[in-house]
Amino acid sequence: MDTTHELDPAPLEAVGRAASTHGTAEGALLLAAAGVPVFPCVQGGSRPLLPSGPRAASADPDRVASWWSRYPATNLAIPTGAASGLDVVEVYPDRSRSGISAVRLAMRAGLLPRPGLAISTPTGGLHLLFPRAPQTAQPSWDAPRSGLSFHGDSGHILLPPSLVLRADGVVARSQLVGPGNTSTGPVHAGALRRLVDPAPAQNGRPALAPTTALRPGQRRGHTADPRPVSPAGPQPMFRPDPGGPGRRPSEVVSL
Repeated sequence: MDTTHELDPAPLEAVGRAASTHGTAEGALLLAAAGVPVFPCVQGGSRPLLPSGPRAASADPDRVASWWSRYPATNLAIPTGAASGLDVVEVYPDRSRSGISAVRLAMRAGLLPRPGLAISTPTGGLHLLFPRAPQTAQPSWDAPRSGLSFHGDSGHILLPPSLVLRADGVVARSQLVGPGNTSTGPVHAGALRRLVDPAPAQNGRPALAPTTALRPGQRRGHTADPRPVSPAGPQPMFRPDPGGPGRRPSEVVSL
């Protein structure tokens, strides 16, 4: 059934505006005012600052203002799935070509619309954002062979203008890639997973490792914090990224 007419465009629009702000505090308050729950992550990383992680996400402006008043240098994150009204397909930074190929395959198969927003991650990957269809349950999953993962229920992502300290000592920024797309639609996550990472045929060959579902609050290892970073301390001084803030697969321009 076509649910496009039932989709709420407000979360995507709010993320687009927040991603264009000059600081995570401003972006967090803008999202909260639009009803999109947010939570802080540690300075320089994607680890949730609060013990309860994404479950602590709130759209209460007073609570959000209190978090960023206490920890002004923290990164900005949102829960994905039903909590925010946004689903996210991630292209792995170390397998961007296979991931982009999988995205194009899914688009040709009619399982993936053009994303509402695209965000380059500080580690060189890509987040493709889509509106969540109402009254659907889509758990997060990870399909390394395809170069893709899906952030749905119980997932979370960082938003611009968050900064991440990469393993190579470079501080890089997440950022919007291109304009938004108002004619986007929802992701059929189960069908997408079956298309890009089908179960191996039982032909006597060794079975490949199956894809794994992500536990609540779990993140893939490529954005793990390489060293302790004080959430309230000053931004550490590292050499600038010679390629500019963040990296992005060049193929995204032709999605």
